Amino acid sequence: MSNTLPIQEWLRFIDSEYLSTFIKDGGASVKFAVTPEQKKPELYSALKAQCQELDYIFVELDAISSRVHMPQDIFFALARQIDWRLLARRMVLRLAEERGFNVNEIDLTDNSENIFHALGHANSLEARFILQDLRRAIEARVYKNQQMARDFKVAMTHLCTNMGSGESTQPLLDWLTGANTRIGNVRTFYIRTSINRTTARHFIESAMYWVRHVGFAGTVVLLDNTRVTVGRNPKDGERYYTRAMTIDHYELLREFIDDVDRLTGTMIAIVTNYDFVDDYSIRSWKIYPALQTRIMDDVRDRNLINPVAALMRLS
Repeated sequence: MSNTLPIQEWLRFIDSEYLSTFIKDGGASVKFAVTPEQKKPELYSALKAQCQELDYIFVELDAISSRVHMPQDIFFALARQIDWRLLARRMVLRLAEERGFNVNEIDLTDNSENIFHALGHANSLEARFILQDLRRAIEARVYKNQQMARDFKVAMTHLCTNMGSGESTQPLLDWLTGANTRIGNVRTFYIRTSINRTTARHFIESAMYWVRHVGFAGTVVLLDNTRVTVGRNPKDGERYYTRAMTIDHYELLREFIDDVDRLTGTMIAIVTNYDFVDDYSIRSWKIYPALQTRIMDDVRDRNLINPVAALMRLS
């Protein structure tokens, strides 16, 4: 068996070489961590704590609860863990501060408070004046931003501006999270695109960009794909992946690796087990060589471990 690296040692390199530097500066990376089942809670809690300390959004996905071979399901699972109203508030306050308004007294976490009323109270102005003053800045920095997909930035623009108009944005949140995927439900917002297998990648890329654009350091997505490696259906009531589904999942991971430059301020950490790298397992990476060749070590030292390798075996 190849040499392993202690979890805390690996996390130290992830912090120094990626989270505190490269990812924080807008870069992106996909990492694979082969982790013993009993060590996963330690890895999850430690990585989450790192993200909270460095002001990252931390998203945890599992192949049991989400169909990780479907890009739209990955986006929906990600979207359900993001507070979109909080992101919109951060964008509005950022623009307000740039325009010279006092934002020191505003509570970012209070979604029940009308952000424009709060700004008006803090600056002794009417809320409608604040909204009118910021609307053009929101249009320029959000609606006309070419880094995001058209319908995604339309949704973000409405979330930013409708906090002051009283118009309900719940249909937008239902559309983003997959609670209601009918396009007719958001047609009044001038949204025309469904989030599906074809479009989901663009929405994932837009969401990663948006998180950093509003002021967060970036996003860390922890995806546990252990269930995908189960070769035969155990019939235990949990989700089961056929060989075709497994290949679709591996292809999706390969696409993330190949298009990593399209992500902004993002780390995707794939947590898996030894069946994933065991050539004798019928669901290992060998069934999709295009992924295997991208993350395997071409040259390996017998004694030294490369802590920043694409795939790391943890102990």
